[in-house]
Amino acid sequence: MDAFFKLLFWGVIVIVGMMLIRVFKGPGVFDRLNGIFAIGINVIVILLFVGFASGRQDMYVDIALSYGILGFLSTVIIARYLGARLDVSDKDEEEDER
Repeated sequence: MDAFFKLLFWGVIVIVGMMLIRVFKGPGVFDRLNGIFAIGINVIVILLFVGFASGRQDMYVDIALSYGILGFLSTVIIARYLGARLDVSDKDEEEDER
């Protein structure tokens, strides 16, 4: 069973590495944001694997839940910021066309 979880752990690490490539080479800002958010989700999974391996599931589940809540809040804040910024740039383009 330990070998199975070690394999899963290293698989998630590889996925995080692939998402880092997307973050640094992404063609647009939204691709980069999706990479960052996917990394956040994978970090939660890694925390749960570490908690299971160390035998301290209760502590690591609490940390993973806190990290998930912070990730959700940051997603909402970034989306509102980018939405407002894109909305302003759309209005500027409409005024330029007139």
